[in-house]
Amino acid sequence: MHRKINACKAQFNLTEVKTGKANALDFQLVTYLGYLIAMAPKHNYYIVSQDKGFKSACQFWKERGINVALVSDLAGRDEDQVENQLAKDVRAVVKDKAVADKVTRIILKYKTKQGINNALVREFQSQDNKKASELYKAIKPLLKDKKGK
Repeated sequence: MHRKINACKAQFNLTEVKTGKANALDFQLVTYLGYLIAMAPKHNYYIVSQDKGFKSACQFWKERGINVALVSDLAGRDEDQVENQLAKDVRAVVKDKAVADKVTRIILKYKTKQGINNALVREFQSQDNKKASELYKAIKPLLKDKKGK
């Protein structure tokens, strides 16, 4: 991730943040964004996160004529583009479209590999448990950004 950040065109600086309470990091980031906007209101700002909670901050600034966009990754793709690419990637390894759509929804819903695996087992337990295992093996290369083993 550090290499990707260093290679991108964005200006960035590292700032130590204090965490501990729920959403503490989010509040610090949005506060710092306000500070940056006050210093240079004509710049374009991007929040790189898959946390949809930042949409309200983007809307707040948009209403005030400041360009703040929420993007899902360093390539600048928005949430819809990331989801469409994921669906395409899942369909490439899961040939049954209905099953691929279910698997895509599961991947989008869960933050960890374990959560995805458990959801696959629940979803496909009426079939044999082997189905969930096969699906997980097929999609595992697509889960690089998820936490866990």
